[in-house]
Order: sequence, then structure tokens, then C-alpha cells
Amino acid sequence: MQFSKVIYYQLKFGLEKDHIDTSGAPTGVSALLDDSWLSVDSFLYHLCKDFFSLMLDASSVDGHLLLWMRKLKELLENNLGWEFQLNSVVNGIYFEEDDEFAPIVEMLDDPSCN
Repeated sequence: MQFSKVIYYQLKFGLEKDHIDTSGAPTGVSALLDDSWLSVDSFLYHLCKDFFSLMLDASSVDGHLLLWMRKLKELLENNLGWEFQLNSVVNGIYFEEDDEFAPIVEMLDDPSCN
């Protein structure tokens, strides 16, 4: 839980757009990172999406940890425009429409195949 708090506050401070460092230069997202790190196609987005999905779907998670993970999720959604909602579900299997590594699920309507 402490780790999630630290990550939350570090990202919250780092993603602020209107704070100025000690030298007087403006800081924020564009000053710290290349924009490609913050795109929806980045590895960081996909890792966060998988992590949040696991946390929210787990059967037993500490309440405080869940609270901080939801805060972190909201921070990333509000500041970076990332959306962590699951896109599609087929028979309990979640997948993204544009995920090139997703398994191919073929639904068989023929009951004789069971």
C-alpha cells in the first residue's frame, strides 16, 4: 500500500502542468518525457491497464490498496487521457479490438462439437 501511495504522489507531482522548478523554468509532462511514453500505444499504458484489471477483478484485495489503485487509475485517466475500461468481453474473456497479440476466439454454434 505504501508503494502505491508513493507512485501516486510522484506521478501527481510530475504530471502537474503549472508548477515551476527552482530555476524558474516551467516543468510538467512535456518537460519530463517524450510524448510517445504517454500515448495509448506505449508499453506503460498496457502494463497499467493489465494491472488495474487484475486489481479490480481479484477476489480479495486490501481495501486501502484498492483505494490507492483507484486514485492512481483516476489520476492517469484525468491527466493523460488514458482509458482503462475493458473494451470487449466474449464468454468471460476480455480482449482489445486492436490488440495484435490477443488470442483468436472462434465461437462454435454447432452443439455437436461439445
